[in-house]
Amino acid sequence: LKELFDVDLKNLRALAALLDKFDPKSDGADRNWVEIYDESARLLYLEIDYLNEATNAERFAKDFKKIDWVRVPKVYREVTTPRVMTMEFIESFKLTDIEKIDKLGLDKKVLSQHTADAFLRQIVETSFFHCDPHPGNLCVDTKGNLVYYDFGMMDELKPNVREGFRTFCTALFAGGPTISELDLAKNAKQLVDGVEEAGVLARGADRLAVEKLARYFMRSFKDKQLGKKSANIKETVGNDLQTLTENNVFRFPSTFTFIFRAFASVDGIGKGLDADFDIGQLGQPFIEKFTNAQSKYSSPAEKNLNIFSKATGLNVDDINTAVTSPRKIAYIEDTLRSMEGGSLKIRVRSLENEKALERMALTQGRMEYLMLASLAINVGGVVAGPIATTAGVAGCALFAFQAFMSNAKIKKFDKTQAKFVQTKFEDDGEEEEE
Repeated sequence: LKELFDVDLKNLRALAALLDKFDPKSDGADRNWVEIYDESARLLYLEIDYLNEATNAERFAKDFKKIDWVRVPKVYREVTTPRVMTMEFIESFKLTDIEKIDKLGLDKKVLSQHTADAFLRQIVETSFFHCDPHPGNLCVDTKGNLVYYDFGMMDELKPNVREGFRTFCTALFAGGPTISELDLAKNAKQLVDGVEEAGVLARGADRLAVEKLARYFMRSFKDKQLGKKSANIKETVGNDLQTLTENNVFRFPSTFTFIFRAFASVDGIGKGLDADFDIGQLGQPFIEKFTNAQSKYSSPAEKNLNIFSKATGLNVDDINTAVTSPRKIAYIEDTLRSMEGGSLKIRVRSLENEKALERMALTQGRMEYLMLASLAINVGGVVAGPIATTAGVAGCALFAFQAFMSNAKIKKFDKTQAKFVQTKFEDDGEEEEE
C-alpha cells in the first residue's frame, strides 16, 4: 500500500497546488489545499501502521474509560505488529440495522443521544477524535452499548484550535434557547474570540461585521432549538456577509476537513435512529455540563449559589454595575456634549456607499475604454498610411476588449449584489402567493 500511496499522493499534491492557485474562493472561505492534502496524506500513512492504530485504540479507550455505554476492543500487544493487529472480539452490529435494534427492544432515542454525546466528547473534551465513524466502525452491542472499531484514522486538535473551539461552543450554547438579546450580544463577542483563536477568522478582519454575523447565526441557532423560523439572512446581514465573503476573512484549518467528515457520518447515523435527531439540540445539556465542569465548583452548593446570584443580581459583577451606573451616565452626558460642541467626531462605515462607489469606478473604467477605442479607430481612419490604420484598428480592438471585460465585471458585480442584498428569497414570494 505504501508504494501505491507514494505514486497516487504525489499526483494529488500537484492537483492541490493547482487548486490553491485557481480556487476562486467564492464562498468566502480561504482554503489551503496543500495543507489539507498534507494532513490527509499524514493520516493515510498512519492508517496502514497497525502499531500506531493500537496506540490510538488504547488512548481512545482511556478517554472513554468512565463512560459505561462505550466499548473499545482490547488490543493484544504481544501479537500485534506493524502489519498485523489482534483485538478482542465484541459481538455487535451496525447502528443502521434498525430492524435488529427494534427486535432487541433497544431505545433508538437513547442510542442517538449517546451517538451525539460520544462525538461531542471527542471534539470538545478530549480533542482526540475518530475521523471515520461510519456504520461499519460505529456499532452497538446487544445491551445498547456503542462499540467503536478501526482506529487507524484518528486526529487531534491543535491546542489553539481546541481552546478556540471550546470557547466557540461555550458561547454558542450559553444561556440556553431563551437567552436575552443583551447576553447574546456579549456571547457573540466571545464566539468571535473563539473562531479567531482557532484560526478560522483572519487577524485584522472587520470585527463589527463578524460580530453582527455571529449574532444573527446565534439567534438563528437559538430559534431552531425552540422550533421557530429565523430571520432572512439577506435582510439582516446581507451587506456585511458580502463584504466578509469578498475579503476572504474566514480560514479553513485542515483538521476541519475530518471534523466535518465525522460530523456527516454521525449525523447520518443519528437521523437513521431518530427522524428528529438534531445535534444542536442534543448538544445543549452536554455543553452545559462541560461548562460547569470547567468552572470547577468546589461543591454543588457553590454551583447553586452562583446560579442564584446570576438570577437575582446578587453577585459582584451586577452590584458593581449598579454602583458605577451614575459615573457611566455622566460619561455618556460628557460624550454627547462633546459631540454637540464639535470636539468629537464619529467615524462610520457605510457598506452601501462603498459598493455604490465600487460600481461607479467599474462603470467609469468601461466608459474610458470605450472612448479610447473610439479615439483609436478615428485616428486610424484620419491619418493616412497603412501602418497608422493598422495601429488604429489594433488599438480599437484592444480597448474594445478591455471595455467588454469591464462590462463583464459590472454584470458579475450586479449579480453578486443581487445575491446578498435581495430582501426576499424566491421561495418566499411563492409562499405568499399561495
